[in-house]
Amino acid sequence: MELKRQGVGTSEIARRLGVRRATLIAWLKQETYEESRGWVKGTLRKYTPLVRERVIALKQARIDQKKYFLGSPHIQMDYVKRYPKEDRPSLWLIDESVRRAGLQTHAPKKRTKGQDIVERHRFPIRTIVGLGRIQQACDFIGKKYILGAREPISVFSTSYTQWFELYQIYRVSAETVEAAVEPLARFWTDHPIPHVMRIDNATAFRGAIRHVAVIGRFLKFLLNSNVTPLFAAPYRSYTNPHIEGHNRTFTEKLWAKHTFTSPEAIDVECARFNAESEEFFRFKFEERLRAKGLRYHRAGETINLACLATTRGKRIGFIRFVEIWKERNEEIGIVVLERFIDLPGAYLNQYVFALLELEQAMLHVYSEYEGCRTEIRKIRFLYSA
Repeated sequence: MELKRQGVGTSEIARRLGVRRATLIAWLKQETYEESRGWVKGTLRKYTPLVRERVIALKQARIDQKKYFLGSPHIQMDYVKRYPKEDRPSLWLIDESVRRAGLQTHAPKKRTKGQDIVERHRFPIRTIVGLGRIQQACDFIGKKYILGAREPISVFSTSYTQWFELYQIYRVSAETVEAAVEPLARFWTDHPIPHVMRIDNATAFRGAIRHVAVIGRFLKFLLNSNVTPLFAAPYRSYTNPHIEGHNRTFTEKLWAKHTFTSPEAIDVECARFNAESEEFFRFKFEERLRAKGLRYHRAGETINLACLATTRGKRIGFIRFVEIWKERNEEIGIVVLERFIDLPGAYLNQYVFALLELEQAMLHVYSEYEGCRTEIRKIRFLYSA
């Protein structure tokens, strides 16, 4: 404003204009940045207009090619590959350029009921993060039907959830142990084996649901691969957003955008989706993939589902919500591998973390508050495998 440049104070300008001083300050901030910074809002300090044009062209190219991934990180990857000798544009610049060009393709995420569970219900997030550096999740997506077919289609998906990012989707024969083990074993021949596998309580993952304290075949596969299984809380899928997100990703990116008439057509699109995800994975985590200590399956390695090779150092984690169980005469507690564990009433309606140490056959139950974990129960937990 001219008055501001003439040295007139903010309060006086506000009085002359008949507005509140706070309102005037907000106006001034929108008009220009501090003079000492040397640029006016809306102009580029570091990047030339050519960079913005290239970004817009790369975004448009992904849209025209009907790519599955259209976000700014993928545009940044395309820029680096197309112009390897130049500095990569920031994600902020890409977002701003795309917005100005009217090419936004990402709808804002809706608020979900699980966002405040950490504080309200003492969700053990720090305990979960600390279970292992590399974490992965897998899930069977709900059955789908294609035109003209009576039999449903089963889909298996997996993704890294910590330290790496990668989604992969496969059509499988059925929701069975073998249908989950085969793609995971193949995946781990050229992708790092995680320290933790996050799963829901589906029968294929949990095992014999009619028997108490039985280690199922899928769990044996994970444990023999030195992977810690981590079960989500039953009937509370929002406590494991990575698993819940698998279904949404498949539905929004593949199923809703195509009319499939054959299983083979699904395979083609899954392969295209997987290839795009893989390209970004190799680009973003190139340095981490060179880290020492990463583990892989050997091609052709025997997959042991029948028994545990050893229990030394093996453990299984459970996220559980403390409830009143009518089936147990109104007792308060949780269920772990079909066995009821009573807990003090003070922990009712909050989340706890249970850890089964197989070597000692001991179950530890922890409550977490403000990042600090307290053991609230420790019992002998006999099991069969």
